[in-house]
Amino acid sequence: MLVISVEVSDAVVAVRARTRSGEPAGCTGCGQLSAWSHSRYVRSLADVTLAGRPLRIGLSVRRLYCENATCPKVTFAE
Repeated sequence: MLVISVEVSDAVVAVRARTRSGEPAGCTGCGQLSAWSHSRYVRSLADVTLAGRPLRIGLSVRRLYCENATCPKVTFAE
């Protein structure tokens, strides 16, 4: 994971991060590694408090194509 930014305010600690581009990920259907990217989207995560403030994480993850023609999944999220 690569941290893009950290913003601290009186109300919240906000972290923006993304997975590393170009690194292969295993298909959740068959396990075959793929680095063939389809798109990205942001998952919003909430965690415990940090220094008395809520911690919010915006994690950008890739959706990848499975390169195994016999796999029932065409795309998968890392």
